[in-house]
Amino acid sequence: MTEKGLVVLSCFDGISCGQLALKRAGVRVDRYYASEIEPNAIKVTQHNFPDTIQLGDVRNVKASDLPKIDLLIAGSPCQTFSQAGERTGFDGKSGLFYEFLRLLKEVNPAYFLLENVKMRKDWQDEISRELGVEPVLIDSNLVSAQDRKRLYWTNIMGDGWFGEITQPTNRKAYLYNSVEQVNREWLPLLPWTQKYWGGKKKIDMLRTIDSDKSFTLTTNKSHSKNYYLSPDRTRLTKLTSREAEILQTVPEGYTSCISEGAAFSALGNGWTVDVIAHIFKGLVAT
Repeated sequence: MTEKGLVVLSCFDGISCGQLALKRAGVRVDRYYASEIEPNAIKVTQHNFPDTIQLGDVRNVKASDLPKIDLLIAGSPCQTFSQAGERTGFDGKSGLFYEFLRLLKEVNPAYFLLENVKMRKDWQDEISRELGVEPVLIDSNLVSAQDRKRLYWTNIMGDGWFGEITQPTNRKAYLYNSVEQVNREWLPLLPWTQKYWGGKKKIDMLRTIDSDKSFTLTTNKSHSKNYYLSPDRTRLTKLTSREAEILQTVPEGYTSCISEGAAFSALGNGWTVDVIAHIFKGLVAT
């Protein structure tokens, strides 16, 4: 965008997938301010980007304490928007969207990006009214081996005919190329394990390790959707954090400074980096 580089404020920064995406898109960053409260996520960020300026709880971040912000980004909490969550909308944790909206008005950046899950239409429309733009729906399965549909609200110009964000090129990435199919731990699928997993019907819904795409990653390593069956459907296996990094297009080893379980949680809360980098390419052309 400029020779000087951007000053960025990232709300709910997590493991700084936004910072990774900016770097991958070739966008220069002068200073990167991050609002995050989860210790393991902060640890990963500072391990990989030690110059990150941590600000703590987004509710305590004030524009008056910051320099001029060029780019404001956020993946606001989705727990009460998600179909897998409480479904209470803005009345729950997802109401922290309004903190992003407050900062958007306060810092008045040249550009912004907000990410969240596919949600009920009236909730989506409320966010669109407040931000003044309609979202684009992008499925991470275009750039990785993970099914992950997400909404992106932004005023960054894309490369479409009318400046809209286009869909990323389909890389045809597959789960069976993203995981180690040999030398991995398998759990025999015995009658008692079938019962533990909710019976044969639920087991039959699981995908096999040689499937085309992964389920959407969750924050819980032991969640059933992070388990896969062997090709003959007689054994179960968990994804590893290394494999979760691949599915989120995060550099391998990026979360190695924290425990396996903590890494899985952080990655499940994160962004698919190459989707965000696709959007950020519009900043390079500005």
